[in-house]
Amino acid sequence: MALRWIEGFDAATVDDGMYQRLYDAAASTLNVNFTQDDGANFPGDEAVSQDENILVTNALVSPANNTWIVSFAFRADDNIEINDGAIPYVALNNTDGEQIRVEFLDDVVTDSRPGATAFYRLRIMRGVTEIATSIERFNLGAFSNAEFVYFQFKITIDNAAGVVEGRYTWMNKPTRNPAAGYTTLTWDAAVSSVDTQNQTSTGADRVAISFNSGNTSDNVTFDDIIIMDSTGTKNNDFPGKVAVTRQLTDTAGGGDGDTTSWTLATATSTEDALYEPGHTLIDDDKRLTSDTIGQIHLMQMDALQTEVNGSPIIGCRVDLHGKMETSGSLGIGFMWRKTTATAAQIEFGTALTVSSTTPVAASVIAEDDPNTLTDWVQADMDVMQIGVKNNG
Repeated sequence: MALRWIEGFDAATVDDGMYQRLYDAAASTLNVNFTQDDGANFPGDEAVSQDENILVTNALVSPANNTWIVSFAFRADDNIEINDGAIPYVALNNTDGEQIRVEFLDDVVTDSRPGATAFYRLRIMRGVTEIATSIERFNLGAFSNAEFVYFQFKITIDNAAGVVEGRYTWMNKPTRNPAAGYTTLTWDAAVSSVDTQNQTSTGADRVAISFNSGNTSDNVTFDDIIIMDSTGTKNNDFPGKVAVTRQLTDTAGGGDGDTTSWTLATATSTEDALYEPGHTLIDDDKRLTSDTIGQIHLMQMDALQTEVNGSPIIGCRVDLHGKMETSGSLGIGFMWRKTTATAAQIEFGTALTVSSTTPVAASVIAEDDPNTLTDWVQADMDVMQIGVKNNG
């Protein structure tokens, strides 16, 4: 499987605690609550804009791999500078540390006239060594909330034969439709047959994303993040236009699926228990509980809402948060049920182990529909049921 991570910041609840559970809490820096930014009203419009925060994924593969593709939408909100003591970046890391990073580097025009525009360039760094800086520069603070630059990088980590390929397009989030396609980034120095390996160990197994510009007033925004590696047989090259959007429970039916054997604790429906807007995830009195091994609880999903209907679905991410009511431990499996044609349900993904009253979380990425082991079909996803199993 080549698709390793998806992030659209479109969860019902966005807070520090949630991301401490979904990311590497020890390596990440979460000083300030994220600002969920929905500058336009369309599916998948939420992004996260906040200074000081650094998100580091958990290990995405084992062992580490040498070639990665990282795609993301980026916007800098300030039109003066974004480097007030720190430089935002996206980096490939392994257990020994950082291998290589792409930085968003100020390129300020020293012009005091009204309307003068500041810019940023991209800089590739291996530790303290600069590999190259982009010829292209991009406006700071020139766009509305819905408009981003979408960057895509394919990076091979090697101490002599390293390669960095990059491209970009201007992207309006409602359509994700780059009118002129992608443009290849150009650089002021060689970006092939170069040393891109900062550690003595090879490869990378995780990605770090830094929002930190050194000034809480100079926010930068990331969204629609897709991370892939070169293994497997799918998603091994640059994706086209990309949208990451959430899929909610079916409110019309109360969210209840075919199997609903877990107990609704103070909740009136599955939807009531599993989808509550607001910062209530850490200590929530409405939830599902189970003390019987083998019990399954499924929720009916609403139709997938996206502005790119009909485009290929490259993958699905499901997050699961849980905790013990008192003592003991519990394994919770990810359940997926196909309801169209030949209905079937299957457990897919590494189960979440819960062993304390402190909430923990796990995620699973599915490139294919787990019930068919073939490409996702939107008509199936529109009526998919997703849930949990008590594995004891």
